[in-house]
Amino acid sequence: VNDPAGVSIDSLCRPSSSLQAITAGCTGSDGVALTDSSTACESCSSGFSLFMGGCYSQTGTPGSEICTAAKGGKCTACKTEGSYIFQNRAATVTLGNECILCSDATGDETTKGVANCNTCTAPSSAGPATCSACQAGYVRDQTNNECKKCGTGCSTCSASNQQGCTACLEGKYLDGNTCIDASSCTGAKYPDPKTNKCIQCNAAAEQGGIPECTACMYSDSLQKPVCSNCGNGGKLLRIDLDGTTSCVDDAGCTVGNTHIVDSTGTKKCLRCGDDANGGLAGCNTCSSKTTCTTCQDGYVKNSNGNTCDACGNNCATCTKANDMSTCSKCLPGYFLKTGSPNECVLCSDVDKGGIEGCAACTLSTSLTCNSCKPNYKASNTKPNPVTCTKACEDPTACGGTAGACDAIVVDGDGNMKHYCSYCGESTKFPIDGICNNVKGSNTCDRGVCTSCTTGYFLYMGGCYSSTSAPGNLMCKTAEGGICTTVANSRYFAVPGAAKTDQSVLGCGNPLGTMVGDSAYIGIQDCRTCTAPSAPSPAGMAAAKCTACDGGKTLTGSGYGCVMCSIAGCSACRADSMCEACSDGHRLEGEACVSTGPNLGTGAIAGISVAVIVVVGGLVGFLCWWFVCRGKA
Repeated sequence: VNDPAGVSIDSLCRPSSSLQAITAGCTGSDGVALTDSSTACESCSSGFSLFMGGCYSQTGTPGSEICTAAKGGKCTACKTEGSYIFQNRAATVTLGNECILCSDATGDETTKGVANCNTCTAPSSAGPATCSACQAGYVRDQTNNECKKCGTGCSTCSASNQQGCTACLEGKYLDGNTCIDASSCTGAKYPDPKTNKCIQCNAAAEQGGIPECTACMYSDSLQKPVCSNCGNGGKLLRIDLDGTTSCVDDAGCTVGNTHIVDSTGTKKCLRCGDDANGGLAGCNTCSSKTTCTTCQDGYVKNSNGNTCDACGNNCATCTKANDMSTCSKCLPGYFLKTGSPNECVLCSDVDKGGIEGCAACTLSTSLTCNSCKPNYKASNTKPNPVTCTKACEDPTACGGTAGACDAIVVDGDGNMKHYCSYCGESTKFPIDGICNNVKGSNTCDRGVCTSCTTGYFLYMGGCYSSTSAPGNLMCKTAEGGICTTVANSRYFAVPGAAKTDQSVLGCGNPLGTMVGDSAYIGIQDCRTCTAPSAPSPAGMAAAKCTACDGGKTLTGSGYGCVMCSIAGCSACRADSMCEACSDGHRLEGEACVSTGPNLGTGAIAGISVAVIVVVGGLVGFLCWWFVCRGKA
């Protein structure tokens, strides 16, 4: 209970008759018990020290941040490392005034701090400390040893111009030298929460803008501005699949994008299948009038010949939507089981003939596994048949429970290791990847953690510190139980994550995580990536890969890593399935055919194919698997 009428015990107000106050030895100076109307302690018991009318434990927070050694309720050594508190060096020091805050302008009347001072140097004798830095919203007047108030909303300003802000308090944004509300930073400007500045939409990219953009807003999911208008300069608004926007000319609308005229008559440059922005769902290539010419895997041309319908049921190739009797090929991660009707079965679905732990498989005369799920170990690699065994890095680390090591951490060399996501013993909890019987201030119960304290972040069932391994391999800084800055480009911050959500995910980790009803996932074999955009209507968003591991190459869209060793092929959409050919070749089916020596670059320029691919099926099935697994 935090009773404002009580006494301060470890900075919380307690009635003087409470167990906490009695344990701390909060009494009058003569040792006599206080009444419940009392508001200050005058002495404390051993293990505690008296500070500004309260009793503080030497082993807890914030007591250990004030005093490092105490005896008989009196502090004998103040914690001066941070320079926000100093030791009273007066000849005679009254009890409770051994340590003085730099901001305590009262002190013990002879030795004191400076009002609104943050850090300082202790006086060598009686008198005020010398302030070295002021609290947010104040500026140091070195001549007069004062902290003067800055203008409204300022966190910092100059001593010569206190009304001219150089940085703003939280919730305010710097516009010139003034701090304004987000509601005042709109239209041709946007409020950037990362820099707390009000930025012009058309500012240079390195300054956080989008050149030639005249109207924009900040996207929390993309963590950058999104342009809505490119003005009257003849530029097209280009919308990439991950939601990134730019202003380009016709030449900037390259392969993979097309010119689309939306319902308002505005010409845009976007992917054919970007139905959220005016494209056609499931479309692979299209004409400028939004007539689809070819469909993506998992879709078939509609009877009107202009749009695509989903095959459904994880089918990749069909002749009629939602009719499994016409399905001839399944999405990656599934195999076709013939019957009445046909069925696309997860490679890992043992009950239906799948192989435990299998992520990708091939069915010919028999089912063969090609690769394993990330939390399974493979006995062989392609082209040999693979068997998958689920095992922890340390079989005993998670309480001997083989299914408890789903926390995948990738080190700087790209090596994937498995840590505890669950502890077999209900009295232990996954802290920093191992089962520990001390959970600290983290919220954990029955072998798993559900939220973490400051300095820690939640990751696949456990709490990880951002300052020690393996947590610091993923996250650089964590605040309020959320990873706020990832350690490197092998990881991405999960958009919109709360402290009860997983807030960081590996680029190559396709198991994914949920935030509310939305799923966010990495890409199999992806080394580095950028954070995904907001989920699609299907509730899923994948990171956009920028580089692949294992000798694989990026697909044209950046949403897959594939083997691409086809002669004449410049980009593949799946393993050994070409989507674009190099000069001197043309695409026929999924292969590149030489056009002969007489055709030059100009003759084949029109053959380039626009493609959207999320290798997609693999991403989809793993996300499905993860969501179902989370509900199991």
